[in-house]
Amino acid sequence: FAPQLLGFFHWKVLRHIVAVLAGAYFAYDAAVILVKMLYDLPDREGAKRFLTRLLATGGGSAVVSEVTPDILAAERNESVLLRVGGPGRVKVPTGHVMVTELNGRFHRILPAGKHRLNRYEFIHAVLNLQPQQRMVDEFTAYSRDGLELRAGLSIVYRLKMGSQIATRDNPYPYDETAVRIAAYTQTVTHDKGTLSTWEDTPINLAKGTLIGILAGFRLDEIMSPERPGEEPYRTIRNELLRQLRLKLDGLGIDLQAVSIHRIDLPLGVTEQYIEYWKSHWESQMLLNLIDGEATAVEEIEVAKAEAEIMMIQAIQEGLQRARREGSTAHMEEVVALRLVEALEKMARQSQQVAPLPDSLLSQLDVLRRQLSSGEYNPRLPGKPIL
Repeated sequence: FAPQLLGFFHWKVLRHIVAVLAGAYFAYDAAVILVKMLYDLPDREGAKRFLTRLLATGGGSAVVSEVTPDILAAERNESVLLRVGGPGRVKVPTGHVMVTELNGRFHRILPAGKHRLNRYEFIHAVLNLQPQQRMVDEFTAYSRDGLELRAGLSIVYRLKMGSQIATRDNPYPYDETAVRIAAYTQTVTHDKGTLSTWEDTPINLAKGTLIGILAGFRLDEIMSPERPGEEPYRTIRNELLRQLRLKLDGLGIDLQAVSIHRIDLPLGVTEQYIEYWKSHWESQMLLNLIDGEATAVEEIEVAKAEAEIMMIQAIQEGLQRARREGSTAHMEEVVALRLVEALEKMARQSQQVAPLPDSLLSQLDVLRRQLSSGEYNPRLPGKPIL
């Protein structure tokens, strides 16, 4: 038996085995090169590990301890599992959720815990389910009258929970539709190709919305409201909250809080605002003065017209009364009495519009008394009224 066994190691037999082994080696090496080129992998070792996982029936033994959004962004190019996909095992940390694709299409959502990725199952995104806070310390806006403003705000938001509620076993519930929308919310923000994710969208929308709201207010309405009790900051904040909630609702994001830290003027614009304010109020004062003078002139003209009418009516009443009483001999005294009464009434009304001589009303009163008693003699010299 031993000689027969040793016969298998004869060179004539081994040359056939060597050919098979060499063929298998070169085939494996060619497969590694093909995988490296096909998936644009950085090195042969990574291609070998990926090929080994593809050939393994259990999906390989590669385990990523935790795949967070930061790890996914930082290590996607270096890690074959993160760059190409499964098979492999991954762990989603608490408070996160993973979205995977298969053949370039949405495949499934993986909650927190350990999971096995199928062949070529690609990790598209890992989303944070915890409340997020973003802040912008300073950005530029403009009032309705074109003056520059400096504004700052912060917001708190999270992905929608849907109809679920947070429990001890499920502290971070999520709405699957909201997760899918957020996972595919990506925008190129710079010429270098930087991607803006769903986490950047709310603060960008908040900035644009606040700029639009401030453009509808004059600077005086923001800085120094005319009516007592007005709170422009509260009004602007409530309007920002209302508009931003409507915009984020369609993106699967729940807005929880909005705070406006500042709305003020740059140093150079402060002087411009003072000059604008000074010019504005000077023009308002001039308009009020002109309006007051015009009103006074109008009232004087109206008073003159009314006085003329009153004098004519007084003369007519005096003539009619003299005719009715048949005392035409004293018609001059009656007409004079009615005229003095009209002058006295007109003087008292005009006193509210323009000042009168000190002795005018007293002289008119003396004349009226004399005419009423018949003691007045127009032929005797007397003092002038004015």
